[in-house]
Amino acid sequence: MVESASDETVLREAVALASLAPSIHNTQPWQWIVHPEQAELYADRERQLTATDPDGRSLMLSCGVALQHAQVALAAAGHPPEVERLPDPGQPDLLARIRLGTPAPAGPDLVREYQSMLIRHTDRRPFAPQYPPQDALDELTSVAEDAGAHLHLVRPDQVTLVNLLVSRAGGIEGDDPEYRAELAAWTHRDSADGLPPDVLPSDEPRRVPIRDFTPDDDAEPTEVPDAPPVADEYARYAVLHGDRDDEPHWLRGGEALGAVLLAAVRLGLATSPFSDPVEVMATREKLARDILAGLGHPYLVLRFGVASPEAPPPPRTPRRPADETTRVEPE
Repeated sequence: MVESASDETVLREAVALASLAPSIHNTQPWQWIVHPEQAELYADRERQLTATDPDGRSLMLSCGVALQHAQVALAAAGHPPEVERLPDPGQPDLLARIRLGTPAPAGPDLVREYQSMLIRHTDRRPFAPQYPPQDALDELTSVAEDAGAHLHLVRPDQVTLVNLLVSRAGGIEGDDPEYRAELAAWTHRDSADGLPPDVLPSDEPRRVPIRDFTPDDDAEPTEVPDAPPVADEYARYAVLHGDRDDEPHWLRGGEALGAVLLAAVRLGLATSPFSDPVEVMATREKLARDILAGLGHPYLVLRFGVASPEAPPPPRTPRRPADETTRVEPE
């Protein structure tokens, strides 16, 4: 008779898999503490981007994705989790507690979600000349709703405005020396965190520009072009948003983001995020007013498309080892 693994072992394996979650600039701003019967997720404020993300919105979204990934790993292992979010007002950085619920076998849909988690990666390249199927995009909006947030598909007549807002946010952030220093500190790194050069985008232009990952701190700030040449016309864009702009909703927004990203893999779509227009108050407010019609608070802009079959996938961004993100507390 094979002895079943302890709760602690199951939880430790699940939070290790949760490290596959994407995070802003690959900061991985989370810390897990595993106890014999529960795991606790904490925000690691030492890894917060204070110039780029002073409110902690992107930090909370990142931690929410990690929380969602941990839940998928547990459920796929036959242990549907019980989650308590923000359980202690006296510990605001304690974001969630996870316990094992009643064992239940994982169905095929859950197995596919787990498999998607293992292969998901951000793809910033121009997409293949093929539009994403509308039914797949509609399914992503349903996935976001089921997970506690909303996904607004950007209409064709709104793409130019999204282009402008991304460019404007890049220009405003690029003029800030603290932002440029912070970006430089977290990119072009040869380590298990941050963004190494081989995962960063090329200079090939697209309809909606991506973040400039190579700011020259010694150069004078320059204007960002409002309308770069079209090279990514087959991409579709969406705004992830929520009903409120506060930490509980950012955390749930991150869980919804994780669910959307895994569903996109299952549906054969590649994805990449744009956080820049949400990082700047002026462009965030315009996103809310002119793209969302005042019906929500934007958390992130997402780009969807069909990956080009002619190009190999980009390398996966490295992750910190589990012993850096997880601490095991004996009973």
